[in-house]
Amino acid sequence: MGRWLGIFGQARVKLILQGLCLLSLVSAASAYGSNQGQALSKERMEPVIRQYIFDRVPWKPENLEIRLVPFQPVIVPSGVLSFRVLKPAQGLTPGLHSFLVAADVAGKEEARVWVKTDIKVFDDVVITAVPLAYHEMIDDKDVRVARRDISSLSSKPFTQVDDVVGRQIVRSIEANEVLTQKLLEQPTLIKRGSSITLVYESGSLRVETAGTAEEGGKAGDFIQVKNSSSGKVLRGVVLNARSVRVN
Repeated sequence: MGRWLGIFGQARVKLILQGLCLLSLVSAASAYGSNQGQALSKERMEPVIRQYIFDRVPWKPENLEIRLVPFQPVIVPSGVLSFRVLKPAQGLTPGLHSFLVAADVAGKEEARVWVKTDIKVFDDVVITAVPLAYHEMIDDKDVRVARRDISSLSSKPFTQVDDVVGRQIVRSIEANEVLTQKLLEQPTLIKRGSSITLVYESGSLRVETAGTAEEGGKAGDFIQVKNSSSGKVLRGVVLNARSVRVN
């Protein structure tokens, strides 16, 4: 019996010693590995790319949403790490971009990594509060200001309600749609056949006479008009709902 206990005791001691030896080897390997490099991860790249974008776009940082697409980390030697964004050098717009980032360790370039990044732009813009019909005139109750993603808009959005009130819609639109420059136009002030005043100006001389609009127009439009006295057809610019300047 004592002989068997001795054998088991020796085996137990041997296993413990082997375990300690293995643990030492693992610890040494971990320490060795930690001294061999550092990872270029998404978390380390993100602040660099964000600042690069902030410095080169016209939008405020609080209006930007920047998301890096996850990628496989790259290992570079240990040391003081710095980054340089090489591409794109210009032309940053909303959407998906690929940034070429150089990683320098102690001043020496050790790696280059392509990082895909999605850029979105948000802003407080004027949107419709109700559906609006074709050529409907906008009133202040028809619109409101709300924060929206404007990344994919093809035209500049309005940000002030006063800038859209009094204009008319160029097509029917639904509620909650962002109002852009392409969606609105100045209202038609003069309709074809309307009785108008023709204004002749030359230096300090100003002459007014009755006329008729041969076509409709908005403020600033050039339209054909007829002088009621002479019957002559002229071309002039719309001043307001009642007057056209001709020279």
